[in-house]
Amino acid sequence: MHRAIPFCMSLVFLLFYSASYAIDEPITESATATETLSGSAAITDIPADDIAETIGITDTFIDDEEDSSSDETVTEPAYPTLKALILTSPGVYHNYEQQTWDIGHGIVERANVRFDVSLAEPERWKTTDYSEGYDVLIYNICMADNQDPDLIANMRRQTEELGVPAVFIHCTMHSFRETDLWWPLLGLKSKAHEPKRALRQVQNGQHPVLTGIPQDWVLSEDELYINLDFTGQSLLSTVGEDGKPHTTAWIDYHGLTPIFGTTLGHSEDTMKNTVYQQLIANAVLFVTGNLSSDGQPSPGMGPTGNSMDIFDSFSAPEGVKFLGREGQDCALRKIAVAVAPCYLGCVLNPFEWGEATRACKKACEVHLPPSDDLIKACAPTL
Repeated sequence: MHRAIPFCMSLVFLLFYSASYAIDEPITESATATETLSGSAAITDIPADDIAETIGITDTFIDDEEDSSSDETVTEPAYPTLKALILTSPGVYHNYEQQTWDIGHGIVERANVRFDVSLAEPERWKTTDYSEGYDVLIYNICMADNQDPDLIANMRRQTEELGVPAVFIHCTMHSFRETDLWWPLLGLKSKAHEPKRALRQVQNGQHPVLTGIPQDWVLSEDELYINLDFTGQSLLSTVGEDGKPHTTAWIDYHGLTPIFGTTLGHSEDTMKNTVYQQLIANAVLFVTGNLSSDGQPSPGMGPTGNSMDIFDSFSAPEGVKFLGREGQDCALRKIAVAVAPCYLGCVLNPFEWGEATRACKKACEVHLPPSDDLIKACAPTL
């Protein structure tokens, strides 16, 4: 009986020792694995979060419960691209082919937009709801001689009744200028401009559209449009030769539908100016409701980095093309020939100086050939 006690105690001790070894074995293996990742077995004394940081997986550290979804693909929310329709003209006094390119790429470098282009399609603009399917209309037209009330009415209808926001650029303000039917859509009335010169822009208060526009911004060469009437909210202005400020960029509303207008945009220097491009891009985002109060694009409305194929479609009446550089030069030569004798008479007249000479030159405009005739005469051939 007494001999059995040491034997039993030895058996219990042996079983306890074996069990202890079995429990410690996984810990030893874990320490070895950890040592392989960290270079030190001491990592077993570090909290779990610190372990993750030590071995460089803080951004992907997940527990067993989350691991079941680790193979699911996480995608960013998809945002629709804004769709804009650019309405433009063949170009007599402006190279609209180049301007269309500059406007489109200037916007896309700052906003998520794609474009269709409608070149000189008065019948479409007169008889259809051409704004259907578009988030914004961009008018860069020059139709000074046109006075068609039905055309004007339908173009106004797209924004005033159908509620499609619009951006109006430069000579658009002088389109249909012999009527009072067009300018109420724009918010600014003008019929004449000063000679090309450097234009210093003055900011008239703060507005999201002016984000990124310097306080002291000078365009090297552009035309100042003389304001005859104005109903909008002035954003920028320039002091004219008459000593008065004339609005050069503004916001207006038709009901709840906003529009933006700028009389700037005559020269290619202006169109390529990065500040000008920022202004137009801000305007497109603002009128479509995609510019925050601090001047930043709404989520998904910033640039996408793809500025290659930004024009989806181009439409024009049969045989109508952009004049391009050569066609524009042709038109300007014909204009010079038509008005040169009259201008020469104004300059050489000893009884007319200063304002009298300017008035004389203005009167010479009656000798200008109609734009449609110039376009036909100077249109490029295939």
